Amino acid sequence: MRAEACSISSWILDVYERPTNKLVGQMTYLQADLIATDSTLSAWNHQVAISMTGGWGLGLGTSLSGTGSCSGACSTVDIDFPKQAVKLDNAPFGYVVVNSTVSAAGATGTGKTTVTYEFTNPKWTIPIAPVSSTPPMKTRCDNAVPGKNSVGCVFPDYVPVNVVSKTGLYPNYARHLQDAQASGLPGAYPDGAPLHRLVDEAKQTANRNTACPQAANGGYPRPTGFSCDEYPFASSREGAAQATPPYPGRTFGWCQISALPSGSGAKGWSACMIPADENTAAGRDDLNNFYKSNRVIDKDAFFVWIVD
Repeated sequence: MRAEACSISSWILDVYERPTNKLVGQMTYLQADLIATDSTLSAWNHQVAISMTGGWGLGLGTSLSGTGSCSGACSTVDIDFPKQAVKLDNAPFGYVVVNSTVSAAGATGTGKTTVTYEFTNPKWTIPIAPVSSTPPMKTRCDNAVPGKNSVGCVFPDYVPVNVVSKTGLYPNYARHLQDAQASGLPGAYPDGAPLHRLVDEAKQTANRNTACPQAANGGYPRPTGFSCDEYPFASSREGAAQATPPYPGRTFGWCQISALPSGSGAKGWSACMIPADENTAAGRDDLNNFYKSNRVIDKDAFFVWIVD
């Protein structure tokens, strides 16, 4: 997910007698890392839980405690990892909460968290080295989502998917997207090439004017109650005007655009007349809300999944 990430790893703690190096105890355990972000908050949480799966000898009777930190565009806000007994019937845990240092409009920054824990046992004479967990996924916080004007955080390595239903609020919009993707255009989940966000308003306008020119400018007449829908979206870097020179357009038999041919292939774009109210709502309430809730910023990849 773009808001949550987790990892589970298996560990073995061996206890040796000194100076004989005889193995006198052991504890096996699972380490579970969970990192949770929020697209509306500038803070995120990294929790580590330890689940004992077995043990014997001086591996038993062990406790642990920990601390945490962050690196990158973040600062530590809260650490809570008190000393707790490690037993088969409990799962001691701790966490670190960090806050992004990103604030200015248009700014982005990434950070990583580390939770470090240490095992102790009253029967051990030599302390063991702490264990540090720094999951590989980075957290990105930004104030760069158009129309959002606030800081939020996501995992940028996860490519979000906009799910559009053919039986939902925007059936004609969904049908056009499905036909466009089936003809070879990018963006189809899960096997297609992704689309990429474009926030430059002048380039978005150029995309719309290329795919859906007004009849007064030599474009297509709009049937009463209909407006022109383009795919790939004008707000994507695969939009109609972004190739130099622009690739040709295509349409489909039900789309009421006689000036465009049918076509196929990954290069180009599609236009279709759909009910104007539906077209406006799909862009305003579906696509834009998807961008905001997933913090899809300029150049971010994303997919579109058409479902029944």
